[in-house]
Amino acid sequence: MEYLIAVDLEGVHGVVGEPYQGLGRVSCPEEYQKAVAAATKEVNAAVAALFDSGATKVCVWDNHGGGGNLDFSLIDSRAQQVKPDNSRPRMEFLSEHDFKGLVYIGYHCKDGTINGVLAHTFSSVNMQYYKINGQAKGELDFDTCIAGSYGVPAIFAASDDLCVQQMQECNPDTVTVITKYAKGRNKADFRDSDEVVRDIYEGVKRAVKANIQPITMQFPCQIEIRYTRMEMSAWILESRKAALDSLQYGDDAHILTATLKDIDDLRVCI
Repeated sequence: MEYLIAVDLEGVHGVVGEPYQGLGRVSCPEEYQKAVAAATKEVNAAVAALFDSGATKVCVWDNHGGGGNLDFSLIDSRAQQVKPDNSRPRMEFLSEHDFKGLVYIGYHCKDGTINGVLAHTFSSVNMQYYKINGQAKGELDFDTCIAGSYGVPAIFAASDDLCVQQMQECNPDTVTVITKYAKGRNKADFRDSDEVVRDIYEGVKRAVKANIQPITMQFPCQIEIRYTRMEMSAWILESRKAALDSLQYGDDAHILTATLKDIDDLRVCI
């Protein structure tokens, strides 16, 4: 049995970033290094739980800022690193594997979440929201549905309490673990780190045993994206109109809308 661990950094234990800096290796180095260290521990707990539950192969997809965050010499040697071509559609590498489940480590709340720690959707600089049929969605929602289109269920997620709540709204059957309690964009109450690691290990083992089904998006649907700057929305419209002919301006020059007919149309937009 093969499993995928998808790794972001904002949702791991012990980090909240700094105001206006996000969680970059250059812009916020101290918090960034803490996040990488915490993610390493959490990933290793998940890897161990998967192999202890009968996994024959575990892949790790480091996707924060395009990847290159984790030192894989510190990751359980049984795990294999996935290094997708970032010029290809998001998660297209799933077609090359036979994953039975997807485990989220370190994902975060969608942009606009009140008190959400480091909340954003794909880019805190360029994006303000993504809406599907009028409802705001986050990275967890999109990745869960993309994985679902390949028949891969999101079986586990570990993050702050608000992100966990959003995961449960996306798929109430997903097993979750809270790493910290969100109190603001750059504020949280932290759980004991050893307890978090232990709970991730036990939670992933429960998730493997559970009968969790893939979540898919219903098409056709309407997407609305608000960009922070008009130059960005104009560039996106010009560069992606050929791939998605329904893409057009919304109520103002910051907003683009489109009618999506399938998951590939969605990936054009993200």
